[in-house]
Amino acid sequence: MKTYIYLLTFSLVTFLGLNESLGQGNLIMINYAPTLPLGNTADFTSNFTGRGGNFEFYWMRSNQLGIGVEIGSVSFKDKIPDRTFSSGTVTITGTQFRGQASTPILVSAMYILTDKGKLKPYVSIGAGIMQNTQRIDLGIFVQQVSSRHFAFKPELGAIYQISDYVGIKLSGKYYQSVGNNTIDSQSMLGINLGFVMINFNN
Repeated sequence: MKTYIYLLTFSLVTFLGLNESLGQGNLIMINYAPTLPLGNTADFTSNFTGRGGNFEFYWMRSNQLGIGVEIGSVSFKDKIPDRTFSSGTVTITGTQFRGQASTPILVSAMYILTDKGKLKPYVSIGAGIMQNTQRIDLGIFVQQVSSRHFAFKPELGAIYQISDYVGIKLSGKYYQSVGNNTIDSQSMLGINLGFVMINFNN
């Protein structure tokens, strides 16, 4: 996790420095992100969760085009009765308590379809890494695996500009990670409700 924090800090400092000399401004977004698990994620833990959020920073090259970074976190919980758990030579059956934590850290590009008016629809795409951790608890037995994956994210949304400096946003983000030998590919759909801080030079 320290590596992730260093990466995010370096990216923010770099983008803020470049913004002063080359950019039009920046957007900072703080999002609440309830999330629906899909695919293999839903097979492991199927519950829709309200335990999600993310932070985005965009360095705007123009009023419509920006590049930036995103770091987020989402946590799923599920309770599944009558499941079998095996550890070494021991096999037991009972209620499993399952949990999954996913942390995407992505570089993103955003394009605002129109910068006229207060409502600004946009599309974005991102790619980077996603840290996934899965845990199963059954009585005294615990199984936990963790793995880092390549991941990508398309997004469709809109920003409503309340004033020159503040806006709100609504968007849908689809996250897809590439599986490996530890954890299969993971996918989820996040509904982002966000607060936007706007700072343009012109």
